[in-house]
Amino acid sequence: MCEPPLHPDRSHIPGSLAALARWAVRRNRLVLAAAALFVVLTGLLSAGVSATLSSGGWLAENTPAAQVRNRLAQSPHGGMPPLLLLARTTGSVDDPAARTAGTRLAEDLRQVPGVTGVDSYWTGPLSPTTAAHTPPPPPDPLLRAADGHTALVALWLDATEHVRHDATEHVLVHAARPHRPLEIRAAGEAVVTHEFQLHSEQDLLRTELLAMPVTLVLLLLIFGSIATAVLPLAVGAVAITGTTAILRALTAATPVSTFALSLTTAVGLALAVDYSLFLVARYREEIAGGCPHPEAVITAVRTAGRTVAASAGVVAVSLLGLLLFPVPLMRSLGMAGISVVLLAAAAALLIVPAALACLGERRAGRDFLARRRQTARSAARWHSLASAVMRRPLAVLTLTAALLVLLALPFRDVNLGLSDERVLPAGSPVVAATEDLRTGFPQVGTEVDIVLPGWRPASPGDADRLDAYARRLSELPGVQGLRTATGTYLDGKSVGARCDPTAELAASRPCAGVRRFTLPTGTWLALNSAPRPYSAAAAHLLHTIRTQPAPAPAFTGGATAELLDTRDVTFQWLPAALAVVVVATLALLLVFTRSLFLPLKALVINSLSLTATFGAMVYVFQQGHLRHLVGAFTVTGTTDLALPFIAFFLAFGLSMDYEILLLARVSEAYNRSRDTARATAEGLQAAAPLFTASAAVVLVVLLALAATDVTDIKIIAVTVALSVLLDAVVIRPLMVPAVIKLAGAANWWLPSVLRRRLPLPSAPEPLGHDTVETTASKPATDASLAT
Repeated sequence: MCEPPLHPDRSHIPGSLAALARWAVRRNRLVLAAAALFVVLTGLLSAGVSATLSSGGWLAENTPAAQVRNRLAQSPHGGMPPLLLLARTTGSVDDPAARTAGTRLAEDLRQVPGVTGVDSYWTGPLSPTTAAHTPPPPPDPLLRAADGHTALVALWLDATEHVRHDATEHVLVHAARPHRPLEIRAAGEAVVTHEFQLHSEQDLLRTELLAMPVTLVLLLLIFGSIATAVLPLAVGAVAITGTTAILRALTAATPVSTFALSLTTAVGLALAVDYSLFLVARYREEIAGGCPHPEAVITAVRTAGRTVAASAGVVAVSLLGLLLFPVPLMRSLGMAGISVVLLAAAAALLIVPAALACLGERRAGRDFLARRRQTARSAARWHSLASAVMRRPLAVLTLTAALLVLLALPFRDVNLGLSDERVLPAGSPVVAATEDLRTGFPQVGTEVDIVLPGWRPASPGDADRLDAYARRLSELPGVQGLRTATGTYLDGKSVGARCDPTAELAASRPCAGVRRFTLPTGTWLALNSAPRPYSAAAAHLLHTIRTQPAPAPAFTGGATAELLDTRDVTFQWLPAALAVVVVATLALLLVFTRSLFLPLKALVINSLSLTATFGAMVYVFQQGHLRHLVGAFTVTGTTDLALPFIAFFLAFGLSMDYEILLLARVSEAYNRSRDTARATAEGLQAAAPLFTASAAVVLVVLLALAATDVTDIKIIAVTVALSVLLDAVVIRPLMVPAVIKLAGAANWWLPSVLRRRLPLPSAPEPLGHDTVETTASKPATDASLAT
């Protein structure tokens, strides 16, 4: 039943796909050899990509908090130290043995490449250029725990990502050596990032080892033969290695998150299965209808290939919104997602027809499980379900919508924050060290950094204004102390001697430590906050600080400021990102379906489904319910700011993939019968075996990824997996038929001006073919890849 286009003059896309298919069929060995060479070359180009990826990128760029972080990086001791060593002894940290060991440790660490500054309880501030045997200032009580058994060694590192990573590894190796009587443990942002990257790499390898065997078995069951089951792996290899090479190239110009590599693997394999499945299924339908082998391949690409092209376009534009956010993590995920989608579609449209042509009809059309799948009962199962739904469409729509709304309700209580060390496994030494750090040194990690860029106290009057500003800030409710170039302040009073930043500080040992508060480009203040970062009280204190008059325009940084600034800029760009996604998706679906209602229906239903999964994200991970179902993780009471956005764009793209497949089959059936109810039942019968088989493979990959020890990756994997599950068992088989039935003729309405301009789809049937007879025989052939 080869299917020529009824309107070749206006079917531009199918005509182009047919030409592409003919070329791939004629040059099948060349195409397959080129694909193999592409995988080898891109694999070589992407070797070692993990070492170039970033574990950061969670913060928005060019915000006041980001400017504070960048300016403080110019000072050897600017801002919160990214690496902290807790040095504990059974005796007192003031004992001679402890002092000698601590001093030697600090002196050794300041020589580590990439360490820009060291400050310890025993030595005071040091840098690689500090002269040896310089008399240390009096011990800083802030670096000594109240019990007297633990002291801190604070390290500042080079801001360059790979330099910081290498420096962290060297410091950790050095800290692991014996330093008796001191026991050394590491904490801080740099250590958390280092551990996060290690766990991510290990989890990615474990995911591949867990998912690959199950995926291979599923592919064999879905395709029914080894020859065709390897096609998705070939397509996925091209998409994944190609995207990895692109990411490696992008690291030279912009930070690329390690998350991008996990996304590339999961999405690349998922779409490779989808697109290969669509094409092979259609090819086998054509063979079953009596079409010769070469023409069956071309017809499959011309018809199912149109679905592949439309799906890739919609998934790509759904990820396009991530590029608009000025957050490196989101941008890198968007770039990785778009690359792997387009490469998967291109690889499928070239490799699958070439492989089918090379295999020949006997091997390509073979399905060892076809007879078992083509029973009368299985052939009518999805058709009967759609018919039952359309007999009570309003009741089904009401119940399913109520279920989705119920699932979405917990999202009202979402509490956005930023990830910290608690995303690591609870048994991690870094987590334990950080908890001890918070207990013994409550002022650490709660610092609010205030920078006066371009302003330095160059005169006694400037010093007086800085002193008054510091006093005013130190008496604010929730402030536990403040240090700056003029000294240390508590409750509106100066503690100890006031320092004169206009004088030579080295001559005054009590004031030597305040040298760090004068930058090459300004002055900064370190304020210790009583409220925990990200809390409502911390946000209120930050707002109060920002409203205080300062000697010069002031920028505030620190954990809470970074959260609030990133949140504000993210929500500022959210409308534009959604507008791009909505408009582009509507435009593509309008061309694909030649309908105004069907694209709008797809957007509304998919959005409702995704909101339900966000409710589950909050209910499970933020509030801690049903933890036994998803594995151990630490309940923090917050949801990382970036995760709902990442999950939305990723899940939206995957759900649109299934939507396009279903709409393509429904539209084809409607063009044959002009009966909406009949077309919907036949379309679901044709599409359901494909999207349920695809969903099974996607769920295997995502649930393997959900076994990770890193909570953020677990959240994305579980959320997207739930979205895919809801899509396969609720949205497509229940909600979509109910909505289409209720809409009736409105499903196919299109203004005449658009009807004349939009290209017509290729015809589903050959000229002169018996429509009734074909539609009756359709379900059996469409079910050939049912699971």
